[in-house]
Amino acid sequence: MSKSALCYETSKQGPTAHKKESQKVYLANVWYSWYRFTDTIHQVLKTEWTNKQNDLSGYCSYITLLIEFASPKRLFIAALPLLMYLAIFKSYLFLKEVLHLPEEPHTILPVVEYTLFHCLPHQILSRQWNVTLDLLAAFPYVIHFLLPVLFVAYNMIVKRSRGLPVIYQYLWCVGWTNIIAVVIQFLFPTAPPWFNDSAVFDHVTGRVISAMPNEAAFQRVDAMLGIPWFKTIYGQSPLKYGSFPSLHVAWPTVILLHQPWINHKVGLLHVLWITWAALYSSHHYLIDAVGGVSVVVCVKLGMNHVWEPFSKLKYVAKDDTVDEEYNKRLRSGSKAV
Repeated sequence: MSKSALCYETSKQGPTAHKKESQKVYLANVWYSWYRFTDTIHQVLKTEWTNKQNDLSGYCSYITLLIEFASPKRLFIAALPLLMYLAIFKSYLFLKEVLHLPEEPHTILPVVEYTLFHCLPHQILSRQWNVTLDLLAAFPYVIHFLLPVLFVAYNMIVKRSRGLPVIYQYLWCVGWTNIIAVVIQFLFPTAPPWFNDSAVFDHVTGRVISAMPNEAAFQRVDAMLGIPWFKTIYGQSPLKYGSFPSLHVAWPTVILLHQPWINHKVGLLHVLWITWAALYSSHHYLIDAVGGVSVVVCVKLGMNHVWEPFSKLKYVAKDDTVDEEYNKRLRSGSKAV
């Protein structure tokens, strides 16, 4: 090949080789930038994960220390009315036979409700239903049975030692509320809306021929999920006719009166939410909700003006030592914390 031809070939390949080299440099820079970005994200996530682990470890250690300072005697006394309620409720069938408690439900509630409100609110709310409203109404019912555990855990984690007096008074109040409510339900059994609206009676014997299932509107949720959740819950209850007063509304009301979640607006929203859900699902009349709130208010007034075994002022000074002991162990680097 001549010298002129070689120079021509070199000049022809020069721009191509330079372009390839530039592409390699660009790809290397992109790769390096991506590596730095992912490494930074990894370090941030690793640091955040470590911090969360330390926070969780601190919370667990604090709760352990809090339990050490909590008096088992006070906790037992506070929970005693709730344990009594559970024993009474589970013994309903036995007590019904021994005390000859009434079996047939009273159907006077819709008459009273119409007299007071000039309408039946549950029929208005349940008339228009859809899947979204069904799930929205089912959620507070699902967490209802966990409320005592959730509220106690909330006070221990968020309010720490200052939550102990609240826990004692809450357990005492919810226990006596349940006892009063279940005694009313035993002596004055009342049919819920789903029964009064759907029951078909034999005109000769007066017996019920057919009625809507106990889970009422929540049978739609069971059908949608393919799990007989509500059917199982209501099928196991020994007390079928306990519409008045509503403990579903009473429990969030007890929380509302004992320093509720976050603030009182959230606590009030919880009470209104469960009230709407009870009416929408045809499990309760509005008068049932009013009755549940009334029982709670009466118990709380009795605690404030008559007697209750816990005085907040006496226990705060001692409970505050939990924070002091916790901070002391942190400063000393004790592995117990």
